[in-house]
Amino acid sequence: MKKFVLSVAAGLLLASSAITSAFASPADESAVNDAMQRLSAAMIAGDAQQMKDATADTLSYGHSNGLVQNQTEFVTTIASGQTKYRRIDLTQSVTAVTGDTAVMRDHFAGTVESDGKVSDVNLNVLLVWQKQHGAWKLLARQAFH
Repeated sequence: MKKFVLSVAAGLLLASSAITSAFASPADESAVNDAMQRLSAAMIAGDAQQMKDATADTLSYGHSNGLVQNQTEFVTTIASGQTKYRRIDLTQSVTAVTGDTAVMRDHFAGTVESDGKVSDVNLNVLLVWQKQHGAWKLLARQAFH
């Protein structure tokens, strides 16, 4: 009976450790939010390398009009100047991290110049981040009204 109790206790301890490690610390949430700020700054600067560094190779970047871009299309559109972000304000960030995956919901307000036309945008966004080799990378984004 003693061995049985010890084995159940050891199993519960291992299960508890696995569950605890699957959930994130506030530091993880802060790191994801910092990654989002770096990506926003790179988008405003039109910095192709920083945008590429902040996004996954398999990026799926969805716009509110239904257009979906991969990493190359996303980076090229901004770095080429076809689309210029003059301002990006993220005002309602809610981030939840589980393991190496983070889901962020936010309100995106900004000033964008596209094809010579300047406009203000107000969108909601859902972003999925993945920790890859110790760095948070944007894996997917979908904007919606």
